[in-house]
Amino acid sequence: MIAFAYMNCIADLIADAELTEKIFWLRFEALRKLRRLVAIYEEDGFKSELVEAVFCKKAKYLMEATTKKETESILKPSTPRYSGGEFLPKGDYYVEEEELILWSRTSYLRPLALEEQKRYQELFGHYFGDEAA
Repeated sequence: MIAFAYMNCIADLIADAELTEKIFWLRFEALRKLRRLVAIYEEDGFKSELVEAVFCKKAKYLMEATTKKETESILKPSTPRYSGGEFLPKGDYYVEEEELILWSRTSYLRPLALEEQKRYQELFGHYFGDEAA
């Protein structure tokens, strides 16, 4: 399904006669980078629905981007900010599904602190509540 969404984005770029060559190549390269990123998530065995959501949401942002700075911000990992004893979404291009993937990867590398565990459980429950039960 990600391959289909990727090809649709590329087709939309090609079909958009109003795009400048600069914007075309900016978005094209950003989409290629995004595809490589989500391929890593796929190879790591993350649930396809999560990976697809990351791709589709970030691709939607990229299809509207007009500057290199924007594409770089979109491609950055969706990490939360810590404020008032809790983790909160951060940034204009935040994707919750990617944050969940990142918490999962982090928990594999090291034990999570109490606040980190709470955020990870919150996100996990949001996406897998019925399955986890």
